[in-house]
Amino acid sequence: MSVSVADRVAQNPFWFRDCFIMTMPIGQRAINLRELLHALHEVSDAVLFYHLFQYRLAITTPAVEYPNDFAVWAANSLRDPKLAEKLSSFDPFDYDNLEQLRRAMTDLLEEYLWDLPYIPWARPGMEFYFCEGATVVFRSRISARTLREFYETLKKVGYDSIYYHLFEGRWRLGMREKDDFSYWIETNFGLPELVTAIRNIDVYLYSLPEIQTILLKLLERHLGVPE
Repeated sequence: MSVSVADRVAQNPFWFRDCFIMTMPIGQRAINLRELLHALHEVSDAVLFYHLFQYRLAITTPAVEYPNDFAVWAANSLRDPKLAEKLSSFDPFDYDNLEQLRRAMTDLLEEYLWDLPYIPWARPGMEFYFCEGATVVFRSRISARTLREFYETLKKVGYDSIYYHLFEGRWRLGMREKDDFSYWIETNFGLPELVTAIRNIDVYLYSLPEIQTILLKLLERHLGVPE
């Protein structure tokens, strides 16, 4: 009797990782848009990575509509929704490295400032404080040997695990389109349609709960789970 793809045993089980972010202020702030631009030329890659990605795990309930700290600050502190939308419009995964991404952001801000009649300032107490984060990772006791087990486990894991395997996984693997989930499925089961669908998820613009839901629906289609 042939084994269905859902119950085929992987050569290498998938071990889910948990993580948390240790946030460390660097003692630098920006009070207006020009200071933010100046700082973006100088801060380390670790600081840039934190404010673009890691901040999602640094707060308990990231109930904001913007995908990075810079856009949130533009909207809430500078009261500039147009700038916030511009800072939300680019996808960091379109770039090969953080230096390319840094240039794209500074070019965007320089162009925006050029057309402004005055420099936007934040009110006292709403300055932008730069931080960097250290990702502390540890292997959970949860693993999956089959695609069905992977699906059932994905319902239960924390958002920190989804963040680690999708966001940091893409940078760690050195290929923008790859992540831990799709890489495991590809190398153990093939399934090019499912792999492509996972890699096509715009993980940067969705919240972690939304990403979890999308992943589960994609797996349900390939496993034949009734809706």
